[in-house]
Amino acid sequence: MAEAMFMKKIILVTGGAGFIGSNLIERLVKDENNKIISLDNYFTGKKENHIEGAEYREGHTKDIEKLVPETPDLVYHLGEYSRVEKSFDDVALVWDLNKIGTFSVLEFCRKRNVKIIYAGSSTKFGDGGLGRDQSPYA
Repeated sequence: MAEAMFMKKIILVTGGAGFIGSNLIERLVKDENNKIISLDNYFTGKKENHIEGAEYREGHTKDIEKLVPETPDLVYHLGEYSRVEKSFDDVALVWDLNKIGTFSVLEFCRKRNVKIIYAGSSTKFGDGGLGRDQSPYA
């Protein structure tokens, strides 16, 4: 019984090498009861953003099942394409990362009964909600 009280929580952060993800991981590793795993494809994330105490795995979120065999206690889903202007240049990439990647993360969490916290951009909510159809990203 006492052993169960001290089990580390496994927390997965997609996009953990990005600006927001690395700042979140910096906070999460302060609690030594957490095992922090980052899954990042390094499309915009940087290895220079790695935080000591976290484990980093490189890959696309559509491959989450094979890249993260553990069942986390919590997933923070931050890692997908988030560049509005550039999203017009490569619609197929945006579709692949945001739609297929996010769907894979959601299915991973559903199948394993894992809690998820999703952080999306407010960009699509600009102009009173009319911005949602103004770019491939939104």
